[in-house]
Amino acid sequence: MELYRLLQQQGFGGRKECRQLIEYGLVEVNGEVVDDYRAQFELADIASLAVDGEPWPLVTGPLYLLLHKPANYETSHKPQCHPSVYRLLPDQFARLDVSAVGRLDVDTTGLILLSNDGQFIHALSSPKKLVPKVYRVTLKHEATPELIAKLQSGVYLNDEAREFAADSVEQIDPHTILLTITEGKYHQVKRMVAAASNRVEALHRESLGAIVLGDLPVGEWRHLTAEELAAFGF
Repeated sequence: MELYRLLQQQGFGGRKECRQLIEYGLVEVNGEVVDDYRAQFELADIASLAVDGEPWPLVTGPLYLLLHKPANYETSHKPQCHPSVYRLLPDQFARLDVSAVGRLDVDTTGLILLSNDGQFIHALSSPKKLVPKVYRVTLKHEATPELIAKLQSGVYLNDEAREFAADSVEQIDPHTILLTITEGKYHQVKRMVAAASNRVEALHRESLGAIVLGDLPVGEWRHLTAEELAAFGF
């Protein structure tokens, strides 16, 4: 395959843009600068690729990403008041149609998954799939036994005809609980806590299904592992 076509597949732009990257000496293959856009390479022969000094892992199939979302970022391709979480990813991923699996509120932090595989996004975001989501919730008032009992038994939310209950609630300290839900209604955790006579001061998603945020730094991303994908049947 011609090198410029390979760059196109990786999302570095159109034919002209990719040819120019090569002609300007900005592309390295296996540690060597390649300045002839007609150079031919097989994917199996490329041990490393760098563009403009940045290493680039070859994308040979769908993308499955984990991002540690900071506060004050919108989960939207067209943000209104704050920067988009997609700005935290390489520009090339936007050209490869990467989208988030569900959304997190602007002030909510933590784990968010992104992909350009529509089946994967549907499998994890569909309410029918009942994928557990674990949130670390910082409360304004202390977490009383009555609060925990209400969250576990179910509370009514405005404009909803039924009760919503947490799958589990674990108290960490007087003002912190771990709350697990399998649905994703608008502001659900905040509304559930409010309905139980308290208030969410901070909200952080720690896991989604078998995928755990772990020690990934704030604002950083990584590819999902084969084991993580297998846990969802992918």
